[in-house]
Amino acid sequence: MSQDASQMMGAQWLLKSAAAAGIEVCFANPGTTELPFVAAMDRATEIRPLLGLFEGVCSGAADGYYRIRRKPAMTLTHLGPGFANAIANLHNARRARSTIFNVIGEHMSWHVAADPPLASDIESLARPVSAGVWRADTSATLHSATVGALHGLQHIGGIHTLILPMDLQEDPVHHAIAPAVAAQAPADYNAGAVATVAADITAGRKVLLYLGADALGEGTLRRLARLAALPNVELVGETFPAASEQGLGLPAVKRLVALAEKAHPYLLGFERIAVLGAEPPVAFFGARGLPSHLGDPARMVQLCGPRGRVGEAVDDLLERVRPPAAPMALLQRVSDTDLGEALTAETASRVIAAHLPANAIVSAEGATLGFPFNALASQAERHTTIVLTGGAIGQGLPSAFGASVAAPGRKVVALQSDGSALFTIQALWSMAREGSDVVVVLASNRRYNILINEMARTGYELTSESVRDLLSLGRPAVDWQALSTSFGVPASRVDSVSALRRAFQAALAERGPRLIEVVLP
Repeated sequence: MSQDASQMMGAQWLLKSAAAAGIEVCFANPGTTELPFVAAMDRATEIRPLLGLFEGVCSGAADGYYRIRRKPAMTLTHLGPGFANAIANLHNARRARSTIFNVIGEHMSWHVAADPPLASDIESLARPVSAGVWRADTSATLHSATVGALHGLQHIGGIHTLILPMDLQEDPVHHAIAPAVAAQAPADYNAGAVATVAADITAGRKVLLYLGADALGEGTLRRLARLAALPNVELVGETFPAASEQGLGLPAVKRLVALAEKAHPYLLGFERIAVLGAEPPVAFFGARGLPSHLGDPARMVQLCGPRGRVGEAVDDLLERVRPPAAPMALLQRVSDTDLGEALTAETASRVIAAHLPANAIVSAEGATLGFPFNALASQAERHTTIVLTGGAIGQGLPSAFGASVAAPGRKVVALQSDGSALFTIQALWSMAREGSDVVVVLASNRRYNILINEMARTGYELTSESVRDLLSLGRPAVDWQALSTSFGVPASRVDSVSALRRAFQAALAERGPRLIEVVLP
């Protein structure tokens, strides 16, 4: 039996308003100050609650959910300290341009002034990762803050944070359910820049199309393949795209290498760089003697930003250039035969690419497997890839969980490394609880390999054993089978190519979460 607004507690009204705005799931780690919100979920059943054992799992799951579903999820965390645990993956979500409704419980509105335990400056914590921060202090501001946050989700996008005191969660409200609002149309594209790039292409100048956002979607890539067939045009994706379509039947789009000393000279080799659905490229880390902004700014134009009308810009470019409808070169599916038995990052990635099922989602956080797999992705079955966007590790497992909630009919393969997995390993428990169809392939080299590589790259040499231990995970070695099993996820351990092939095929044949530890030298 439905209830009118006069019978609703504040949290119940908020949930129904969020549901009216299209929100369907809430990744939650509630505490004492969110108990009225939990009770409201029992009455407002339109939104599905999903428990994460750590707040960073909740925020990472909401990020993965949006990247696949393109609809915002809600997160629920406990006061400032609980929210602080979620910030790293909200940072990644912000860099991925994901949209999330981030609700944070707060002490009773009249109790905050007493500076009780767990009190903190939540607004200051939230601003760096939020497109909008809203606080409710009265029934009236509950209405205005909720409406403001929900409108922001649909008109601005990004993360919108609502701080909700406990008393306002449980007090009755007399507001009508906040009405749904139409999403704002994407921003326009730069027609003048399109004309410039079209003239460059037709004049035979060497042009790079630097792609992000919707430019890496299936439909756009198929149209861009006509331009990529021209001898003077090259396609490259941004280094860390939020989501990209890859695989057989689509043009092979490599990603810009993250190292400034490689990316900058590469970009200088083009007479024109056209940025499409992305922001102009910058170096991941600063390098002495090299600029932060990569490539020559005088040769760079932005056709449209990440939230622009990518499809219209591409159609306009094609109409101006009129490239021939040449058939795209067909790639052969990658094979894992004749690899021998030695298990390395490269041979493991080849096995995964060779047996990846069609329409899979690949959550690739770990560089150990992620980079060599990406080099083979165009020769695998069609799939969607989501990667670590903001550099804060611990994103891969939660985003894989969120992706599985967003698309329960698709197999998710998480390419993970042991170091980053330990940041949010609790995601395995949520996968087990929800029966998520996720296969975790975990590269176990028992060290922070990326840091070791960076030390070598920058010329540092460690001589102290105690300092070298800062980069080692081998003392003691993690028992991944025991750890995964304890969270409810069956696990196996492989140390040869044939063993990985058998384990991966077996995991793909079953529904539900599985973990495969790939032991690397």
